[in-house]
Amino acid sequence: MSNNKHKVRAAIILSILIVVVIAMALLIVPLNGEDSFPIGKTNYDFYWVSKTIKLGLDLEGGMYAIYEADLSGFSSAEEASVAMQGTIANLESLLFSKGYTEAVVTQQGNNSIRVEVPSVSDTEQLISLIGDPADLEFRDAEGNVLIKGNQHLESATAVMYEGSYAVSLQFNEEGTKEFATATQNNIGKAISIYINNELVISPTVNAAITDGNAVITGNYTYTQANELAVKINAGTFAVKLTPKQTSTISPTLGQNALQYGILAGLIGIAVVMTFMVVVYRGLGLAASFALLIYTVLLIYALAIVPWVQLTLPGIAGVILSIGMAVDANVIIFERIKDERRGKHTVAIPTAVKSGFKKALSAIIDANITTIIGAIVMIIFGATAIQSFAITLLIGIILSMVTAIFVTRLIIWTFTAFNDNSDLFYGLRFRDMEEDA
Repeated sequence: MSNNKHKVRAAIILSILIVVVIAMALLIVPLNGEDSFPIGKTNYDFYWVSKTIKLGLDLEGGMYAIYEADLSGFSSAEEASVAMQGTIANLESLLFSKGYTEAVVTQQGNNSIRVEVPSVSDTEQLISLIGDPADLEFRDAEGNVLIKGNQHLESATAVMYEGSYAVSLQFNEEGTKEFATATQNNIGKAISIYINNELVISPTVNAAITDGNAVITGNYTYTQANELAVKINAGTFAVKLTPKQTSTISPTLGQNALQYGILAGLIGIAVVMTFMVVVYRGLGLAASFALLIYTVLLIYALAIVPWVQLTLPGIAGVILSIGMAVDANVIIFERIKDERRGKHTVAIPTAVKSGFKKALSAIIDANITTIIGAIVMIIFGATAIQSFAITLLIGIILSMVTAIFVTRLIIWTFTAFNDNSDLFYGLRFRDMEEDA
């Protein structure tokens, strides 16, 4: 009776695993040819998992530009570093506000900044997004500088204001104080905005502005207001930037790279699963099923984890983590063989339990060293290396979980129906003592 209960429990668990994995897998690839489908009669849509994975420039296509920063005005390396980080933060905020949530801004070397913007196809479009980096100053009628854009202004945005488009200005904490003083002292007068010492606009101050939010009106069209906002934003960078290099990656090239990357991953999984089944038989079958579960979970993780932006190096990290997942299973299966070796006095379920226990420390040690290496690459690596390291880190953590828990659970369900066949589990061998 106990054995029958064991079989029933095992069958239920195995069935649930199969149904859940199939259901999750069906939600990955668009079955309707669209990015999403409506959820019942609600106003919400469900986006296919594969469509929510953020793609990098090399897969989606777009442009990148490298800017050289002028750090000559800073007396120390620490001040220059702070200014560079402030400029990067402003660029990221600017691109995000324009709807380019997948844009990447990184520092290269000591004085260069790389801007990657997917789905942008030409240099003029990129420049129109981030502007031509410049010096921004707010001056009074006597020419005194009241506001320095890179010190006081956070952002400028085209907004709808009282029936027409205008430019909204937002100041930081220091800028709020300085602008409050400037507007208080210049009510009824003009405060002129200069970019690279050229006059852009001279709005009149109607009242003191003390909350750090100002609006420049002028019956603008959206295009006019947006162009003015872009010009002003270009002066919020903490350092002066000079465009040094731009390059375009076509969407076709990116999609081809993605397709070949996915194909390589599928071939790798198929080869690994075939190897495991041929060499380890029933144990390999359990490992292959666990590998499928791991692959599905990994795809979901790539879609959910906010720091992931899949690139070609990222795909390489995914494929490498698949190999690491199988490596853990090989260690476990060899320990199970060792436990079963000799006169076969140890039952297969006991050998499985002991094999997992003895392999645990080796698996953790091997994976911890890889995790540390991935973390180091994330902290100190360039953009391409970080993409590789993030996907590798996610894959290693998931592979460790699936190898230790999922594979063991699947083997346990197998032993409920067959717990004495060395042939099925790939444990048949000639004992060395018998050969002697």
